[in-house]
Amino acid sequence: MQKQSSEVFSKILLATDGSDGARLASEVASRIAKAFDSEVTILSAIPSLSATAAPLEGEYYSRLVNKADDNADAAAAVFKKAGVSATEKEIPQGSASVVGRIVETAAEEKAGLIVMGTRGLGGFRRAVLGSVSSAVAAHAGCATLVVRSTKKGAAGGDIKKVLVAIDDSQNAQRALEAAVELANRFKAELRITHVVYVPMFSWSMGIPGSTSAVDQIEEDAENLGKKLLTKAVKFAKSNGAADVKEELVTDLTAPAQAIVRIAERTGTDVIVMGTRGNGGFKKLLMGSVANSVLHYAGCSVLVTR
Repeated sequence: MQKQSSEVFSKILLATDGSDGARLASEVASRIAKAFDSEVTILSAIPSLSATAAPLEGEYYSRLVNKADDNADAAAAVFKKAGVSATEKEIPQGSASVVGRIVETAAEEKAGLIVMGTRGLGGFRRAVLGSVSSAVAAHAGCATLVVRSTKKGAAGGDIKKVLVAIDDSQNAQRALEAAVELANRFKAELRITHVVYVPMFSWSMGIPGSTSAVDQIEEDAENLGKKLLTKAVKFAKSNGAADVKEELVTDLTAPAQAIVRIAERTGTDVIVMGTRGNGGFKKLLMGSVANSVLHYAGCSVLVTR
């Protein structure tokens, strides 16, 4: 029986530049496409010509095109090996922005998921992530999976552990749905987490010298978190997730920091989370938590919309 794909996983756009990160992204995308019987488009990036290269535009651009073709062919070979057919496309000459073209192509192809690698490695270099992958995740109108290898290189293999971070937003529900599907298709462990967070301004509330107001806010936030987890776990199990774990963080750690730490501690392969960014300028804001996790996580991150 043919497997049915969700809106997120039914059509995948792989953006590749031939780098090691892009090759790893191809491997992960091929496994996801195989699991969900997804339609796949491969987009090979041709960078804009610089002013110094302008005098050699014809020859220089021809080399870029050839390289882009080779990159696309290499990615297609990965999909073919996995038994998945893929269509190849190039970012055409004259595109002012690689990021813009990737986002536009995803919209044109009605892709539910963009998959790409990152040149960011670890430590401070995670903070710069890679301007293309970071910007695409911020601006795309669909989900984006930024692929990183873990210390054990797990991202290059099967997805065995999925971590989804939830709150009370609609985007968090969409992230949960995507995480459940991933866990089901890959028979992976699913860990659902909620971080209890009390904004700093709450500490200025109440009677001077008293923490009673803050204590009540913390208690209410913790109770809400427990309800959210109970509901999410029930949803996951009722939708076929077999190995579900839950984790409530109550130590007032900033959400992004807590999510990254949990992922590292549990050997997570993919973090799934929503973003509160909607459209237009708001996409630039993406959501501070999602943006921080995307930059600092040591594993792959799937940001849903």
